[in-house]
Amino acid sequence: MELSKFSVGNEGREVFWNAENFEGLLFAFTAVAMAIFAYGIYRRWQMWTAIGKPEVRNDQIKERIKLLLKNGLFQIKTFRDIYPGIMHGLILFGFIGLLFGAAFDATEFHVGEPYGFPFLIGKFYLIFSFLMEVFGLFVLAGVFMALDRRYITKPERLGYKGEPDNTPDDAIVLLLLGGIILTGFVIEALRIHVTNPPWEVWSFAGYTLAKAFAGVDNNTARILHKVMWWTHTFMALGFIAYIPYSRLVHMITTPANHFMASLKPVGNIEPIRDFETAESFGAGQLEDFTWKQVFDSDACTRCGRCQDGCPAYLSGKALSPKKVVQDLKTYWLERAPMIAAAKKAAGKAAEGTAPEMPAATKAMVGEVIDLHELWACTNCMYCMEHCSSSIEHVPKIVNMRQYKVLTEADFAPELQLTYRNMENNSNPWGVGSHLRADWAKELGVKTLAEDPNVEYLFYVGCSGSFDERGKKVSMAFAKILQTAGVSFGILGTEEGCCGDSAMRGGNEYLSQTLMQTNIEVMNGYGVKKIICTCPHGYNTLKKDYPHFGGNYEVYHHTEIIANLIAAGKISLKKPVDGMFTYHDSCFLGRYNNIYDQPRKILAAIPGMKLAEMDRKLDKSFCCGAGGARMWMEEHDGERINNMRTDQAIAVNATNIAVACPFCLTMLTDGIKAREKEEKMASLDIAEVVWRAMGLEEEKPSADVCAPTE
Repeated sequence: MELSKFSVGNEGREVFWNAENFEGLLFAFTAVAMAIFAYGIYRRWQMWTAIGKPEVRNDQIKERIKLLLKNGLFQIKTFRDIYPGIMHGLILFGFIGLLFGAAFDATEFHVGEPYGFPFLIGKFYLIFSFLMEVFGLFVLAGVFMALDRRYITKPERLGYKGEPDNTPDDAIVLLLLGGIILTGFVIEALRIHVTNPPWEVWSFAGYTLAKAFAGVDNNTARILHKVMWWTHTFMALGFIAYIPYSRLVHMITTPANHFMASLKPVGNIEPIRDFETAESFGAGQLEDFTWKQVFDSDACTRCGRCQDGCPAYLSGKALSPKKVVQDLKTYWLERAPMIAAAKKAAGKAAEGTAPEMPAATKAMVGEVIDLHELWACTNCMYCMEHCSSSIEHVPKIVNMRQYKVLTEADFAPELQLTYRNMENNSNPWGVGSHLRADWAKELGVKTLAEDPNVEYLFYVGCSGSFDERGKKVSMAFAKILQTAGVSFGILGTEEGCCGDSAMRGGNEYLSQTLMQTNIEVMNGYGVKKIICTCPHGYNTLKKDYPHFGGNYEVYHHTEIIANLIAAGKISLKKPVDGMFTYHDSCFLGRYNNIYDQPRKILAAIPGMKLAEMDRKLDKSFCCGAGGARMWMEEHDGERINNMRTDQAIAVNATNIAVACPFCLTMLTDGIKAREKEEKMASLDIAEVVWRAMGLEEEKPSADVCAPTE
């Protein structure tokens, strides 16, 4: 369609056509709607600031503005899930376009025409009209997609345990949005029907709809137009007024949450720093969270993305990250107004009078959040990685665990034994610490006590030192390093548990003790670079040790092996048999974004056949061992490790390649549970690489007689 086709020099429209006398009333009703909106935001602000400890979330402004633009405006996180991303994008971008259109209309009416320079005329008006139609249809399409998704298709994540969690608010919001757009098109169609300007073909939706009124006389059409004009107006103003009192508040809270997203390392757990003075530890009530942790709950849109990949939820456990956040929000909505009122009353009293906080009506940990939910979390980080609102679930769960462990001394019996073993022998199994370096004796690996002048410390970790399967991984990796001529050493009996399981299981005091002991030893030897085969140790040494003066360059063994292959320092010449699939460890992938190196290593092995599981990369399915779950039994639902094993079986894998000792143990157990030991194996990448290097001596079969003298 050519722009000049209908140009006669006066393209445009009267902003208040058929509503010339309504301008004053419109402004009055708008003022009322804005007052209701402002009061709602004020009340919400009082609630946002009523509860929570101080926390800085307004630093590094440039980075925060980038996050706001990236995830708040351009919806990058939302678009990671295609269908709901498009659905939300249509509504958002259509809505923004219409708001700009309304602003242009208002400017034209109050500035352009009165001062003699109208701009919504000619070709610009034609383009403007066309775009407004497109934006309106965007919103309408998004609303219909949302209605279908929430009330017809009803995906599991929009409910809980098979039951939908829809509220009347959901329907009201969608019907309001749809009603505003539909009435807008009807108003436009009636105006076009009466005025019939040739250029309004550019308003193609209204122009087409106008044909439906072909038999309606102009007087009737004008009356209908006025009725629909006021209906549209009250819907739009009602929408504005409704925002602070409904789920629409996420229009404010979610962008704010993106702006205030944590800029600390992924999965950061802020350490407790006042063990000597604090009367309680962790979060036992809302007041024990920071204000940002409380604010999180008001940014939640109940989209269920967190629940969609939560291994605890999908395996039939009580936990749903969405439900945890929503339960905290419900509790906050109960508590915040009372606390805000108490603070306001104290403010009117004598200066210096502390407000008397209303007593909690229920225990947050144990009643609001069930203990089965609390302890089911594997800290896999799927919820935080895929949350389109930048909500931080995992730190809250760990904080509540800290309360149960450190304040109430109430936690699983398995963890009691694990913590006692860590305290006595600095490893979860309780094996004598004097045996920590026995795996290395035949390899001639030196300790730093014997030779501190090495480039790397190989931090072996508890599994690599004591677990029979883990020791094989340590040996394979040490042989790779020796073959490549890498300068490294170990701490031997001076090495202690990294503290990860203690920290994520809520025993922050024990974890800090273990960390500080290791740091004292490492700093004593002047350690600068560390290699770990365990992603849990890798993540902790890299991100948590700096809190206590342990500042090192930390590498995972897959990073080192990938670099050695790329530099030609090791040669992979022996083909490996079977179909491999690679399992992404949560603490290696989502926590540290290491996805490519393991796959590059496997791709470099001759004859490698690799099949990817459906749940891979940042959507990988947890093995079930993180968050101290390695040391706890699964009493509810299906075993998570068995589910992950099933996913490997589904791609006909005969070998599951892993890069984590926890995953190695869990998937080996899964293979046994599925009775696939004869056809399937779980191997660490270091073992696969050492095998592919072809340097291992072939052992004679059992039926070959040993040579005699």
